[in-house]
Amino acid sequence: MKLKDEIKKYALEKLDMDYCGIANVERLAGAPQGNRPTDLLPGAKSVVVMAVKLSLGAVQTVFRAYEDGLRHLQCIYGSYAYSLFPNYYLKFAAYEMARFLERKGYMSTPVPSGPGSAGAPFSNRHAAVAAGIGTFGWLSIVMTPDYGPRIRLVSVITRADIEPDPMLDPIAMCDPVKCGICINVCPTKAISPTRYKSVKMGDREFKYGWVDFPSCEIATRGLTTKALGLKDIVFPENPTSMDVMKAAEEQLDPRQRGEVIGGVPAYHCGRCLAYCPVGPKDWLNSVSNLKFNK
Repeated sequence: MKLKDEIKKYALEKLDMDYCGIANVERLAGAPQGNRPTDLLPGAKSVVVMAVKLSLGAVQTVFRAYEDGLRHLQCIYGSYAYSLFPNYYLKFAAYEMARFLERKGYMSTPVPSGPGSAGAPFSNRHAAVAAGIGTFGWLSIVMTPDYGPRIRLVSVITRADIEPDPMLDPIAMCDPVKCGICINVCPTKAISPTRYKSVKMGDREFKYGWVDFPSCEIATRGLTTKALGLKDIVFPENPTSMDVMKAAEEQLDPRQRGEVIGGVPAYHCGRCLAYCPVGPKDWLNSVSNLKFNK
């Protein structure tokens, strides 16, 4: 069995991953200096990317929180579809995949996944697109044809020279003009309807919507009542991430700052991911009591 086939079999069967793809490091050569695979592991030749599907039941609690006013249910989304369990699960899988490859004789570096990754200088999103697992949606998150953006990703950089998988067509699965749901449901209007970013990988160019991340952070941390917050925090005009953190520290009640492990709430939104219609058949209509509040 070829190494590539062994890797995928191990990922899908032994590690219980839902997706596994391979990229060569050349596709990620356009990353900022210090963030390229060869910066993290000199001599790297390939990146193994794995992903899991999020529990749809956990994701739909976003609807219950926003549509039905059951704010406390958002902790289910936070635990099982955002920061805690999916990413610990993926970190374990990356660790095991790196050990698997090193037993084969190839030095490998696992990269952390998602929130709590200590600012790892590597983009699992871009690696997933380079590995053919998905493509960028306008909301800047990687989405797959069968599950939309409701996945989580992790990567392993390795010196093994593995045949890369074909990338998906760069044509977006969503059109912000025809759809625009993610733009409309964002409580802080962080997703631009017209501005975009683009990235070249090999001979292809991928585009995705420009996201104002301080505004996104205000929503995910619940620092406005529109994003399930208990009060509206006051920010300076065009705040930076540091401004957001400082304002939260100064204006939030200490009990609010401790709503999640680590003392930094970061699970209050998820609306773009939940309301996106791409993915499971009839996803939005399958969720009971959905008013689709824009």
